[in-house]
Amino acid sequence: MQSREDTANKVLQDTGAVLIPSSNDGRIISGQGTISLEFLEQASDIDTLIVPISGGGMISGVALAAKAINPAIRILAAEPMGANDAFQSKSNGRITKLSEVNTIADGLRAFLGDLTWPIVRDLVDDVIVVDDKEIIQAMKLCYEILKIAVEPSGAIGLAAVLSDGFRKNPVYSECYHIGIVLSGGNVDLGVLWNSFDK
Repeated sequence: MQSREDTANKVLQDTGAVLIPSSNDGRIISGQGTISLEFLEQASDIDTLIVPISGGGMISGVALAAKAINPAIRILAAEPMGANDAFQSKSNGRITKLSEVNTIADGLRAFLGDLTWPIVRDLVDDVIVVDDKEIIQAMKLCYEILKIAVEPSGAIGLAAVLSDGFRKNPVYSECYHIGIVLSGGNVDLGVLWNSFDK
């Protein structure tokens, strides 16, 4: 993360460009809200949306738009065990940053920001944490059954729904119509095949 920020700052200084953060920005959050609009226009009976969480831009937009349309809708975040800062932040009631992250879901290694945290705190109903093996299994199902390429970060919502933490939790027994965000196809096939063999 630090290397990425340092590189971005150098590009800004050299070119005079304007930085739009990948998640902690009102424009990004607003744009991500269209995910909810598309879901609920196509399937208005959805009672639960499950969204990957990292910096919180996507889930913030999804939560704001979905709850504006249907205040009773349940918004659940899916997060890898090796980068579970959102889970810890919700548990602690404040932004909690990890000193180290370790997950195959490389797109979910960022932390919540000052714009995304209050939305996640107030509108995301829960965070479901899954391990890398569950993520890999979900990716495999996406390939074998759905015939789509989904990166680890994008398959985590499916991993969450299939997890014991979701299926055995009585709180979720009334989740009848679930929308899952499957996003991103950036897959290093070498890493993917190696992970399937484990």
